[in-house]
Amino acid sequence: MKKITKALCLFLFMGCLTSCQIISLVIDLTDKEEARILLKDGTELKGRAKMPNSNTKNIRIKTEDGKKHKISGKDIEVLCLWKKKHPEKEHFLYYNAYMGNKLFSTKKKKEYKPAWMAGEAVGDHLNIFVCGYDYKIIKDGTMNIISVQNGSIIYVAQKTGDELGVFIGTPNGGKSILRKNLTEYLNDDPELCKKLENKEIESDEFQKIVDTYNPNR
Repeated sequence: MKKITKALCLFLFMGCLTSCQIISLVIDLTDKEEARILLKDGTELKGRAKMPNSNTKNIRIKTEDGKKHKISGKDIEVLCLWKKKHPEKEHFLYYNAYMGNKLFSTKKKKEYKPAWMAGEAVGDHLNIFVCGYDYKIIKDGTMNIISVQNGSIIYVAQKTGDELGVFIGTPNGGKSILRKNLTEYLNDDPELCKKLENKEIESDEFQKIVDTYNPNR
C-alpha cells in the first residue's frame, strides 16, 4: 500500500500539532457563524463569517445574496456574531489598537497593533474590552475567549473618542493592579476614582465602572 489516504494524512498531520495550538485544523476550516458587520461608513452586511482570532486582519463574510466579501478590520466599526440556533446571544468584537507595557518593563509603554477584542462593558464615555488569542462560540451560544499556552487574556479600557485603548490588567493579575491602572487612566473623574480606592466599586465590576464614569461632572 504505497498510497496514503487523505484521511490518514490529515490524521498524521494533526498528530504533529503542538499543544499550544488552540483549535484543530478541521475546526479552523469550518468555524463560521451568523454575522452582522457595521462598517465605519455606516454600511451594514449580514451573512456568515469565519470567527477571527486576535491577529486576523481581514474578515471574510458571505452575505445573504451569496456574494463573498473580504473586509479589512480597520474598516469595521463592530463585528456581531451569534450561533444560528441562539440568535438571542449576540457577541460583539472590536478591532482596536492599545497602549501597554513593553515586554519585561513596568514603566515603558508601547503601542500594540490592532487586535480583535470582545466588548465586556459598554458605557456612554467608556468601554472595557477583553482580548484573548481566539474566540469561539460553543454549542449553547456562549462565547469562549481563549489564550495561547502560557499566555494571558487581557483587559483594555478605552474612553469614547480616543483612538487607542489602554491595558489595565488581566483576570489573574489581581484587583489591586486593576484598581491602580484604572484610577490612573480615569483620573479625569475623581469621584469614580474615590469610589474605586475605597472599594465602594470593585475594580472588576466593569459594567458599574463604565456606567459611573463621567469626565464631564
